Formats: sequence, structure tokens, C-alpha cells
Amino acid sequence: MKHVIHEIRNHLAVAIANVEALRDGVLEATPARFHAVLQALGEVDVLLGELPHDLRLDLASHPQAIDVCDIIASEVLGLEASALERGILFNVDRCEGTGASCAAFDGDPTRIAEIVNNVVSNAIRYTKAGGQIDVDCHHRDGSLTFTVTDDGPGVARGEVDRIFEPGFRGSASIGRTGAGSGLGLSLVKRFVEEHGGTIDVSNIAGRGARFRVMLPGTPAESRTISLL
Repeated sequence: MKHVIHEIRNHLAVAIANVEALRDGVLEATPARFHAVLQALGEVDVLLGELPHDLRLDLASHPQAIDVCDIIASEVLGLEASALERGILFNVDRCEGTGASCAAFDGDPTRIAEIVNNVVSNAIRYTKAGGQIDVDCHHRDGSLTFTVTDDGPGVARGEVDRIFEPGFRGSASIGRTGAGSGLGLSLVKRFVEEHGGTIDVSNIAGRGARFRVMLPGTPAESRTISLL
């Protein structure tokens, strides 16, 4: 139950922040921004639909051919309002590309959106006003690498190996308002691994933390399990 509630709150927060920014004139009302709001609300609807059927919360992914670039671009755009509201510079690079390989990506659209939402939301949460978040997508040979670098405190020594454990809250979250439940990154790791991918985190000199997600973008039955 906590997992789904956590995700619902994330997506509602994105929708509310965007609607308020559009209402106040902070962001220009464009079809793309309205699409981002509708996407966030659509993801809430999908998550709510899971609740009555399986209270044990079977969060298994359901891959299909998707336009992964469009999903990531919309999700990142939807989070821009949250960053601006906190006085954070949001720098996006190579995340608006398109092409046949983007549209032929094998993945669950809701899970891909949640991976992006959680990683970027985490960066926003730990970056102070005046800081910067760099979001980058690199799409090559069908696979996708998605990185988010923030200006936060980074991950303390000895906590890197635990950062993806369910319920783990690092020392940087102590005393921080809205530090989260410690569930988000564990969900991200689960969703990434269900797609046959990997996620890691590192500290960047002069910055904060960098999260890197790598997804193969191929059907499970065609993935190489091991290289001999």
C-alpha cells in the first residue's frame, strides 16, 4: 500500500505544481505542458487501478513498444515547475530527441515515467535554491542512458551501497523537510531491473550526486543474460 500511495503523491505533486505555475503565469500555457499534466494524472489513474485487484501490490511491469523519448521529455517537462518553484536552474540536454529507435523501445510506459519522476524529484528535493540540476538522455543502438546530476549534498561515504534499500534514508535527509519516505529509490531500482537495466549513483567533484539509469530497450526474451 505504501508503495502505490508514494507514487500517487509524486504524480499528483507534479500535476499540482504545473497547474499552479500555469495559473500564476510562471510557465507559458502550451500544449506540451498541458500534455505533461494529463500524463501525470493518467499515471495516477493507472496506479489507482492497481489497488483493488492486488492489495499485495504486484508491481510487475508490462513492457510494450513505446516512444521512450516522448515519455521522458514529457515527464521532465512536468517536473520543471517544481524546480522553478524552488529557485533551481533546470538544464535539460538531449532529452527531446525522436526517431524510429525511440518509438521501438521496449518498456512499460508507466514504469519508465516513474523512474524519471523519482530520480529527478529526488534531485529537486536535495538541491537548494540557486543550485542546478542537469538532466541528460543518451539514446544509442536502441539502449538508453538517463543521468541526473544535482547540486545537493551528495551521498555520504558508506551509504552508496544502501541508497537503494527500501526505507533507507541517508544522513543528508536528517532534519530536512520533505525528505521522503526512503521508498522512491528502491522502487526505481526495482523498475529498472524489471526492464533488464541497471542504476548507480556517484558523487561528482564540485557538485552533488549523479544518478545514472541504463535500459536496454529490448524485449526480455532477446536480452543477453551473460557474455562468454
